Amino acid sequence: MPDENLKRKIHDVLKGGYFRDEGDLVDVSNGFDDNIHVVIVSRKFDGQRTKEKQDLIWGELTSHLNPEEWGKISLSVGVSPEEVKAR
Repeated sequence: MPDENLKRKIHDVLKGGYFRDEGDLVDVSNGFDDNIHVVIVSRKFDGQRTKEKQDLIWGELTSHLNPEEWGKISLSVGVSPEEVKAR
């Protein structure tokens, strides 16, 4: 089971940084074993390719967390609201 304090810290880093807008949704949940999953829904992803989305997410994570912390993240997904509606 992942560390709840680390999950909260990851959420706070993302929500307090680039994804701070009211409409940005940041979800941090349990992955397999002690890994963590991160899902972000944001208009900041409009028109961006998958690599660009991942670069934004991981830029925030690696700037504010140490390697032991961000190394626990086994899945990160960034989507725009339009992409969610289309599914």
